[in-house]
Amino acid sequence: MKSLSALLIFAATSVFAAAPNVGVVDIAEVMAKYNKAIETKASIDKSVESSKAAIAERGKEVEGLKADLDATVKRANDPILNEAGKKSLQSEAQVKNNALQQRFQEYQQFAQNAQATIQQRFNELQNAVNADIKSQSEKVAKEKGLQLILPKAIAFHADATLDITEEITKELNAGYKSTAPVTPAAPAGDKPAAK
Repeated sequence: MKSLSALLIFAATSVFAAAPNVGVVDIAEVMAKYNKAIETKASIDKSVESSKAAIAERGKEVEGLKADLDATVKRANDPILNEAGKKSLQSEAQVKNNALQQRFQEYQQFAQNAQATIQQRFNELQNAVNADIKSQSEKVAKEKGLQLILPKAIAFHADATLDITEEITKELNAGYKSTAPVTPAAPAGDKPAAK
Protein backbone atom coordinates (compact mmCIF):
# COMPACT_ATOMS: atom_id res chain seq x y z
CA MET A 1 0.00 0.00 0.00
CA LYS A 2 2.87 2.35 0.83
CA SER A 3 4.41 1.73 -2.57
CA LEU A 4 1.09 2.55 -4.28
CA SER A 5 0.81 5.85 -2.37
CA ALA A 6 4.41 6.69 -3.17
CA LEU A 7 3.82 5.87 -6.81
CA LEU A 8 0.73 8.14 -6.92
CA ILE A 9 2.61 11.00 -5.24
CA PHE A 10 5.49 10.56 -7.68
CA ALA A 11 3.08 10.55 -10.65
CA ALA A 12 1.30 13.68 -9.39
CA THR A 13 4.55 15.58 -8.90
CA SER A 14 5.74 14.47 -12.33
CA VAL A 15 2.55 15.78 -13.92
CA PHE A 16 2.81 19.10 -12.12
CA ALA A 17 6.52 19.38 -12.84
CA ALA A 18 5.87 18.75 -16.53
CA ALA A 19 3.06 21.32 -16.77
CA PRO A 20 4.28 24.09 -19.06
CA ASN A 21 4.38 27.74 -18.16
CA VAL A 22 1.66 29.21 -20.35
CA GLY A 23 0.64 32.68 -21.46
CA VAL A 24 -2.33 33.86 -23.51
CA VAL A 25 -2.70 36.82 -25.85
CA ASP A 26 -5.97 38.45 -26.89
CA ILE A 27 -5.29 39.11 -30.59
CA ALA A 28 -8.44 41.23 -31.02
CA GLU A 29 -7.42 43.47 -28.14
CA VAL A 30 -3.93 43.91 -29.58
CA MET A 31 -5.50 44.81 -32.95
CA ALA A 32 -7.65 47.41 -31.19
CA LYS A 33 -4.80 48.97 -29.17
CA TYR A 34 -1.66 48.50 -31.28
CA ASN A 35 -0.87 51.84 -32.95
CA LYS A 36 0.37 50.20 -36.15
CA ALA A 37 -2.91 48.28 -36.52
CA ILE A 38 -4.96 51.38 -35.67
CA GLU A 39 -3.17 53.56 -38.23
CA THR A 40 -3.26 50.91 -40.94
CA LYS A 41 -6.94 50.20 -40.32
CA ALA A 42 -7.68 53.94 -40.52
CA SER A 43 -5.91 54.03 -43.88
CA ILE A 44 -7.89 51.00 -45.04
CA ASP A 45 -11.12 52.65 -43.85
CA LYS A 46 -10.28 55.73 -45.94
CA SER A 47 -9.70 53.47 -48.94
CA VAL A 48 -13.05 51.79 -48.32
CA GLU A 49 -14.83 55.15 -48.25
CA SER A 50 -13.01 56.30 -51.37
CA SER A 51 -13.88 53.03 -53.14
CA LYS A 52 -17.53 53.33 -52.11
CA ALA A 53 -17.66 56.87 -53.52
CA ALA A 54 -16.03 55.77 -56.80
CA ILE A 55 -18.37 52.78 -57.08
CA ALA A 56 -21.39 55.00 -56.39
CA GLU A 57 -20.22 57.49 -59.03
CA ARG A 58 -19.85 54.72 -61.60
CA GLY A 59 -23.23 53.35 -60.54
CA LYS A 60 -24.85 56.72 -61.24
CA GLU A 61 -23.21 56.75 -64.65
CA VAL A 62 -24.67 53.28 -65.39
CA GLU A 63 -28.10 54.45 -64.16
CA GLY A 64 -27.84 57.49 -66.47
CA LEU A 65 -27.04 55.26 -69.44
CA LYS A 66 -29.97 53.00 -68.54
CA ALA A 67 -32.36 55.97 -68.31
CA ASP A 68 -31.12 57.23 -71.69
CA LEU A 69 -31.63 53.78 -73.23
CA ASP A 70 -35.12 53.51 -71.75
CA ALA A 71 -36.03 56.93 -73.18
CA THR A 72 -34.75 55.91 -76.63
CA VAL A 73 -36.71 52.63 -76.51
CA LYS A 74 -39.83 54.52 -75.48
CA ARG A 75 -39.42 56.95 -78.39
CA ALA A 76 -38.83 54.02 -80.77
CA ASN A 77 -42.15 52.48 -79.67
CA ASP A 78 -44.12 55.66 -80.30
CA PRO A 79 -47.07 54.64 -82.57
CA ILE A 80 -46.98 57.97 -84.40
CA LEU A 81 -43.39 57.38 -85.56
CA ASN A 82 -42.88 56.21 -89.16
CA GLU A 83 -40.90 53.04 -90.02
CA ALA A 84 -37.70 54.87 -90.93
CA GLY A 85 -37.79 56.76 -87.62
CA LYS A 86 -38.45 53.51 -85.71
CA LYS A 87 -35.53 51.73 -87.41
CA SER A 88 -33.24 54.68 -86.71
CA LEU A 89 -34.22 54.78 -83.02
CA GLN A 90 -34.01 50.97 -82.70
CA SER A 91 -30.50 51.10 -84.14
CA GLU A 92 -29.63 53.92 -81.72
CA ALA A 93 -31.13 51.89 -78.84
CA GLN A 94 -28.98 48.89 -79.81
CA VAL A 95 -25.82 51.02 -79.75
CA LYS A 96 -26.84 52.48 -76.37
CA ASN A 97 -27.67 49.00 -75.03
CA ASN A 98 -24.21 47.74 -76.06
CA ALA A 99 -22.59 50.75 -74.38
CA LEU A 100 -24.68 50.16 -71.26
CA GLN A 101 -23.74 46.47 -71.11
CA GLN A 102 -20.05 47.30 -71.51
CA ARG A 103 -20.18 50.05 -68.86
CA PHE A 104 -22.10 47.76 -66.49
CA GLN A 105 -19.44 45.04 -66.86
CA GLU A 106 -16.72 47.63 -66.22
CA TYR A 107 -18.68 48.80 -63.16
CA GLN A 108 -18.92 45.24 -61.80
CA GLN A 109 -15.23 44.59 -62.48
CA PHE A 110 -14.26 47.86 -60.79
CA ALA A 111 -16.33 46.97 -57.70
CA GLN A 112 -14.82 43.47 -57.54
CA ASN A 113 -11.28 44.83 -57.93
CA ALA A 114 -11.88 47.44 -55.23
CA GLN A 115 -13.21 44.77 -52.85
CA ALA A 116 -10.27 42.46 -53.62
CA THR A 117 -7.77 45.27 -53.01
CA ILE A 118 -9.37 46.17 -49.68
CA GLN A 119 -9.45 42.50 -48.63
CA GLN A 120 -5.80 42.10 -49.62
CA ARG A 121 -4.79 45.15 -47.57
CA PHE A 122 -6.76 43.85 -44.59
CA ASN A 123 -5.08 40.43 -44.89
CA GLU A 124 -1.67 42.14 -45.08
CA LEU A 125 -2.53 44.10 -41.93
CA GLN A 126 -3.62 40.92 -40.15
CA ASN A 127 -0.46 39.07 -41.21
CA ALA A 128 1.81 41.97 -40.21
CA VAL A 129 0.20 42.33 -36.79
CA ASN A 130 0.27 38.56 -36.24
CA ALA A 131 3.99 38.52 -37.13
CA ASP A 132 4.62 41.40 -34.71
CA ILE A 133 2.65 39.63 -31.97
CA LYS A 134 4.56 36.40 -32.58
CA SER A 135 7.90 38.16 -32.45
CA GLN A 136 7.01 40.09 -29.28
CA SER A 137 5.52 36.94 -27.72
CA GLU A 138 8.83 35.13 -28.22
CA LYS A 139 10.64 37.95 -26.38
CA VAL A 140 8.12 37.93 -23.52
CA ALA A 141 8.31 34.12 -23.35
CA LYS A 142 12.08 34.31 -22.87
CA GLU A 143 11.79 37.07 -20.26
CA LYS A 144 9.08 35.29 -18.26
CA GLY A 145 10.22 31.71 -18.84
CA LEU A 146 7.02 30.80 -20.65
CA GLN A 147 7.03 27.61 -22.66
CA LEU A 148 3.75 28.15 -24.50
CA ILE A 149 1.78 31.21 -25.61
CA LEU A 150 -1.66 30.74 -27.12
CA PRO A 151 -4.27 33.03 -28.62
CA LYS A 152 -6.83 33.70 -25.91
CA ALA A 153 -9.67 32.99 -28.36
CA ILE A 154 -8.86 29.26 -28.50
CA ALA A 155 -8.79 28.78 -24.72
CA PHE A 156 -11.99 27.66 -23.04
CA HIS A 157 -10.69 29.24 -19.86
CA ALA A 158 -7.57 31.18 -19.05
CA ASP A 159 -6.80 32.63 -15.64
CA ALA A 160 -6.17 36.38 -15.76
CA THR A 161 -2.65 35.81 -14.45
CA LEU A 162 -1.79 34.06 -17.73
CA ASP A 163 -2.85 37.03 -19.89
CA ILE A 164 0.15 38.87 -21.35
CA THR A 165 -1.88 40.95 -23.84
CA GLU A 166 -1.24 44.28 -22.15
CA GLU A 167 2.49 43.64 -21.92
CA ILE A 168 2.66 42.61 -25.58
CA THR A 169 0.67 45.67 -26.70
CA LYS A 170 2.76 48.03 -24.58
CA GLU A 171 6.01 46.68 -26.02
CA LEU A 172 4.69 46.73 -29.59
CA ASN A 173 3.61 50.37 -29.24
CA ALA A 174 6.94 51.30 -27.67
CA GLY A 175 8.80 49.86 -30.65
CA TYR A 176 6.49 51.25 -33.36
CA LYS A 177 7.42 54.39 -35.23
CA SER A 178 4.31 56.04 -36.63
CA THR A 179 4.08 56.77 -40.34
CA ALA A 180 1.12 59.11 -39.82
CA PRO A 181 1.74 62.79 -40.50
CA VAL A 182 2.81 64.63 -37.37
CA THR A 183 0.65 67.54 -36.29
CA PRO A 184 2.92 70.39 -35.20
CA ALA A 185 2.57 71.32 -31.56
CA ALA A 186 1.56 74.85 -30.62
CA PRO A 187 4.49 77.06 -29.57
CA ALA A 188 5.10 77.07 -25.82
CA GLY A 189 3.92 80.70 -25.40
CA ASP A 190 0.58 80.09 -27.11
CA LYS A 191 -2.36 79.35 -24.89
CA PRO A 192 -5.58 77.79 -26.11
CA ALA A 193 -8.47 80.22 -26.32
CA ALA A 194 -10.83 80.20 -23.35
CA LYS A 195 -14.21 78.62 -23.99
